[in-house]
Amino acid sequence: MSQYLNLLLLPQLTIYSKPSSLNKILVIDIIRYLIIGILFINFFCLSACSSEKKNPVDVDNEDGECPAEQWDFDTSGEYAYTHDCNPYASNHFTVYSDGSSLESKRQLAEIAEEVFDKLVTEFLITSIEDELQITEDYTYYIYAEKYIDPIQAMGFRNGFFIGAIDCITIPNYYRIYRYRSIVKHELTHVFQFTLTNCPKNSLCPEWLGFWFREGQAHLMSDAGDDTYITTLEQFYDWYAAEGHVNPISIHRWSDFPDKSLYSEYYCIFATAYAYLIDTTNGYGAEMEDIRELFQLMKEGYGFEEAFQISLGISVEWYRENFYTLMEEYLKKPVNATSPKIKNNMNFEYSESTGFHNYICDSISNDDVELISSKYLSGLTSDGGYKQAKYR
Repeated sequence: MSQYLNLLLLPQLTIYSKPSSLNKILVIDIIRYLIIGILFINFFCLSACSSEKKNPVDVDNEDGECPAEQWDFDTSGEYAYTHDCNPYASNHFTVYSDGSSLESKRQLAEIAEEVFDKLVTEFLITSIEDELQITEDYTYYIYAEKYIDPIQAMGFRNGFFIGAIDCITIPNYYRIYRYRSIVKHELTHVFQFTLTNCPKNSLCPEWLGFWFREGQAHLMSDAGDDTYITTLEQFYDWYAAEGHVNPISIHRWSDFPDKSLYSEYYCIFATAYAYLIDTTNGYGAEMEDIRELFQLMKEGYGFEEAFQISLGISVEWYRENFYTLMEEYLKKPVNATSPKIKNNMNFEYSESTGFHNYICDSISNDDVELISSKYLSGLTSDGGYKQAKYR
């Protein structure tokens, strides 16, 4: 290209002797500069667009429908969702859906990329290719649920599910104020799978304890310190509620005494994890210790053994002393906080799938009289509750 530019930009020594000659030269100059402009536009467009991925991604759909992708393996066939054959690809994600618009997929990918960059920093990841195994040929998937009922937000080894941005059954509150935190929660699970080298949950019976993995994901989601227990009053209220047991005893799904109440545990799971990493008033573990725990599990250690080696205490000791530790810890300001989100907002309700917010403080709305103001797992327009799955 440079040789053509040199020819076009050579200085012109012209003696303007006749008007007709002058007009001819002006026309030539105009043409010359038009060509220069076109060349520059093409050059910069190619430079800027060469790294962009082609969207929507081309897929083979000769039979008229596109089958389930990696999530079929991740869920052992439990969620073999087909997709609409129009996935959207970004640097680290491919967004599939059962009907979300390409623009909504793009917006979701943009949010996920921002969250990805934050988690890379927070997890002290120095090599995305070596530690997360992401290459040009492999990205995480996101399945954006537009018509699936109920909406399910779940993280797996190779990606996660979440309600689509343009899903009409998601209230604006969920979409605007909690959506990014849900993305970060589920992507934290993906990082947990990757950094412990667990191919999928069902293949890792000694995987991260339920209380630990959900506590970490919830605290790191930036949902706000109003979404987990930070005061003694909240702690006592939680323990007094029927069906609540020591959260450190919840190692796997089967350990819940009442599985219908599982979403009420996220507040206390997050506080249990917050205590461990609070370097001011809590136990004082740092991310280097958590990464050592993950590395030990990657090398074949079980969760409880890796926990004791990396943190210097046993899970059993933490369980036995949890109540006393929390009483002492919650007398002081909790310093493992994330950005706060306002309470007492007006919501736009949905009668369909409801949503998760994990508020541990009171919430009110002028148009709805709530039965209870704590530990909401989902709301419907008549003020009742409808639980959506969230893991």
